[in-house]
Amino acid sequence: MPAAPTPERYYDRIAHRYDDMYDTPYWDLYRRVSWEHVKPLLPRERSRILDIGGGTGIWAVRLAAAGHDVVCADLSHKMVDVARQKAEREGLADRVTCVRSDLQDLREFGEGEFAMVWAQGDPLSYVPDPPLAVKNVSRVLRPGGLFVASVDSRYAAVEHFLERGRVAELELFIRTGKDQWLADRPEERFPVTFFAPDDLRKMLDRRGFEVVSMIGKTVLPIRKHEKLLDDPAEFRRLLALELDLNRDPALLGGAGHLEVAARKRP
Repeated sequence: MPAAPTPERYYDRIAHRYDDMYDTPYWDLYRRVSWEHVKPLLPRERSRILDIGGGTGIWAVRLAAAGHDVVCADLSHKMVDVARQKAEREGLADRVTCVRSDLQDLREFGEGEFAMVWAQGDPLSYVPDPPLAVKNVSRVLRPGGLFVASVDSRYAAVEHFLERGRVAELELFIRTGKDQWLADRPEERFPVTFFAPDDLRKMLDRRGFEVVSMIGKTVLPIRKHEKLLDDPAEFRRLLALELDLNRDPALLGGAGHLEVAARKRP
């Protein structure tokens, strides 16, 4: 019986052009929203941070430039290669260590090794067993350490099912949050877990984390109106609105992604 598809095959194939795929005004705004949420929570002293699902090193380089020592880890060895080249190009090779690792086990790392675990790009949505992955994060994170994760948001995916007339599948999806990555190639359609805000909070709480804050990214339907972002003044206005609204519980569940910051309890 063939093995189930995993994200590795897909990300190995697109690693060389991944950054170009997300070099748009919308994703620029999205990354700014992510950073503004977490920036006040970053360790104040030089700390060791695990950037798991670190991909091409977008965040690892930024965290290293902010003064931290970062392990950029990803399931795709080709994404790791790009990250390593980026760190060298930015003169941060002494601050960024690039390794292949799987959020589903984190076997390469020791207990309490990191002050912070950073999981942008939704790797927690892409593992087969998210609660087990959170348990692994807890093991490598020191008490009081911060776990920051971005995940796919469940209710934002409803329109996808309705547009395709998949009502019966929508019923199942609402109950389980399970679907698959919409890759063009069938062999690359790996399972994905979409989270509702309460589900995400409960999963973290059960595994010893206290949620500090949660935002939606983006709660405004900016992606459908990306042309507005070409105007720098409109970009600033929309960014300010998004930052003002993205913690509102009434808007949170409809965001494309959720970003949570949670501390490991002593």
